[in-house]
Amino acid sequence: MRIVVTGMGIVSPIGSSVDQFWNAAINGFNGIGPIKCFDASNNRSRIAGEIKDFDPKSFLSNKQIEQTDRFTQLAVNAANQAIHDAGSLDHYEPRRRAVSLGSGMGGFATFESSAERKLKNRSIPPFTVPRTMANSAAAWIATIHGLKGANLTCSTACSSGGNAIGMGLDLLRAGKADAVVTGGAEACVLPLTIAGFEALYALSTGFNDNAQYASRPFAKGRDGFVMGEGAAILVLEKEDTAIRRGANIYAQLAGYGCACDATHLVAPDIDGQVAAMSAVIQDAGITPDSIDYINAHATSTPLGDVIETKAIRQLFGKHAEKIVISATKSMIGHTIGASAAIGSIAAIQSLRTGMVHPTINLEEADPECDLNYAPNTALATTLSTALCNAFGFGGNNVSLVFSKPNV
Repeated sequence: MRIVVTGMGIVSPIGSSVDQFWNAAINGFNGIGPIKCFDASNNRSRIAGEIKDFDPKSFLSNKQIEQTDRFTQLAVNAANQAIHDAGSLDHYEPRRRAVSLGSGMGGFATFESSAERKLKNRSIPPFTVPRTMANSAAAWIATIHGLKGANLTCSTACSSGGNAIGMGLDLLRAGKADAVVTGGAEACVLPLTIAGFEALYALSTGFNDNAQYASRPFAKGRDGFVMGEGAAILVLEKEDTAIRRGANIYAQLAGYGCACDATHLVAPDIDGQVAAMSAVIQDAGITPDSIDYINAHATSTPLGDVIETKAIRQLFGKHAEKIVISATKSMIGHTIGASAAIGSIAAIQSLRTGMVHPTINLEEADPECDLNYAPNTALATTLSTALCNAFGFGGNNVSLVFSKPNV
């Protein structure tokens, strides 16, 4: 059974539609700048990939806005795009239309603001709990679009969106759904979240005055990741029914692999990453030398980028040097639970267009990062199969494989 992608939607720091995002990505546009949504002057990290000119009033009523956190609003916007792009899903019974969404932090903006109000002995909004819960975005998408099948939310830190897409694949393969709206959303450019990652020494702090150079995956002198926000949604269907209803098919979702390090809550581990990539290749029924492109997890942390490079070398051997790799986070920062979903759209667009977006800010590579990361300039190449990595806190490793529809 072949599962295909028939709709896509995205809201990101470099574009709030697939076309906007992809045009910006191919041209190496940088969406990172000084934090605007709160006063970050006392933070050690004062930069982020924020979404500009996002107006929920353009697609939600005042009552809906009052009842939703920003991460839900981003998810709903991306889902609206993806479902419209896929065409009407009325071909399927409502109970056969599912949602599988990922978010690492959920409605953390609501949690943070309500906690602050409570500590000051002020009343909190009545929808504090529904806005905060991680499954609120999936619930709103289902409610707005009449998706009455399985409604799942996965929260596995930075791999949340990847696991959610994999869960959507599993629902279709198991015959538990006929169409799945899936992806990830995150909105945690927030005082407490930034402070928390600062306490872990995970964020970039040395480029506050040169924000455009801060996110520098695989580069010598990188000093941590840059927080980002965003949402990306895919519509998945079985290929035969998608063809019968005349849907536009962007790519095949060929495989899903996941593995846990079970070694450290924060530090990455080579064995877990190799295991996830090995699992997805086996699940897709292909061989390692079939992979043409990898959308890397590549957060721009000193340790993480080296570990991922070594994991790719360990699994792919000599073929690793033939694989084109790029890091979307170099342009938008790390969108946590949305990152794998955004990376999946980048991978699909690479398959569709034969173009790989660049890894920007890669003037001089770390000596231990010695593969082809498409530095600074988009690369035209022939691609048939792409892999997307997402590795999260808790030792959660996810890999997805996409291929051209006719492969």
